[in-house]
Amino acid sequence: MKTNLIRWCIAAVMLVLIAAFFSTPALAEVQPLPLDMKVTGQPLSPSGWISENEYQDESIHIIMQEKNWKPKYSNDWVMCRWVRIKITDPTQLRTTLSFEDYSNPDQSRPKDMAAKLNSVVACNDDFVKYKYDASYVVRQGVEYRNKPNGKWDVLIIDDRGDFSYVKNATEATLQEKLNELETDGRTVINAFSFGPVLVADGEPQEITVENNDRREPNLCAQRIAICQLGELEYGIFEVDGGNGSGMKLFQMGEFIVRDEVFPECKVAFNLDGGGSTNLMLNGKRVHKTLNSRSISGLIYFASAVVGE
Repeated sequence: MKTNLIRWCIAAVMLVLIAAFFSTPALAEVQPLPLDMKVTGQPLSPSGWISENEYQDESIHIIMQEKNWKPKYSNDWVMCRWVRIKITDPTQLRTTLSFEDYSNPDQSRPKDMAAKLNSVVACNDDFVKYKYDASYVVRQGVEYRNKPNGKWDVLIIDDRGDFSYVKNATEATLQEKLNELETDGRTVINAFSFGPVLVADGEPQEITVENNDRREPNLCAQRIAICQLGELEYGIFEVDGGNGSGMKLFQMGEFIVRDEVFPECKVAFNLDGGGSTNLMLNGKRVHKTLNSRSISGLIYFASAVVGE
C-alpha cells in the first residue's frame, strides 16, 4: 500500500511538471542582426513599452529623461533630453541611409526612414550624403569614402560596438587608427565625419573656432551627440534650439558628463545639428522645436529578440 502511494505521488508530480512545461510560453531568443542595411530590427513587443519614455525586452533597455537648463552665456532656458541605451549585441547599433543607397543624393524625412526600421530609439547622423568631397564614410561595414582632409573629426564604431576617434583626421592619422584596430582584430562597422569630439577618455574637450572649421562652436543652436558609456552601453544627448536659442558647442561636453546625465561617458561625438537634429522614440520625433529638414541617414538601436 505504501509503495503504491509513493508511485502515485511520483506520477502526480511528473504530470504537474509536464503540464507546466507545455503551458509555459517559449522564452524569447536573442539573435545578432545581419549587417545588411536592408535588414531592420525585430518588431517591438507592445508590452516592452514600460512608458512612452522607456522600453525593455531581453535584448535592449532604453530610457529617456529631460530637463530645462540655462547654459552659461545664454539668456534662455533650453530643454535637454538624454537617452540611456543598453544592448546585448553590437549588431543592434545600426545605421541606414536615405533610400538605402549612398549613390542616390536625395534626402528623406527622418520619420519616414524611422518608420521602416523597427527602431527603439533613433537619431540623425552626420552630413553623409551632402556634397563634401572629403571625410571617411562607412555604413554597416561598407566603406563608401576615404578622403579625410584634416578638417573633420572621425568617429569609428567597430564590430565590438566600441567607439574610437581621430581628431582632425588626415590620411596618415586615420590610417594609423585603422591599422591599430586591425591589429586588435577589430573591424570598422560605421564611421562618421563631423564632430567635433566633445568628450574623450571621460574628459570634456576644449573646442575653438580655430580647430573646428565651420561648425560654429560659439553659436547657440539645436544640437545632438552620441556617446559611449560602457560596454554595449550608449547615450544620446539632444538640446532644443532655434532662433538663437540652444547651446554653444563647447558647452555640450560639460553638460554630457554631468552627474545627472552621463558622468561615466567615455566618448561623445557631435552630430549634424540645427534643422537636421532628430531624436525619435518608437519612430516618433520627441522634440518640437525647429522644423525637421530632410536628411541622408539615421543611427538607430534595435531589438534583437525573436521567437516571442
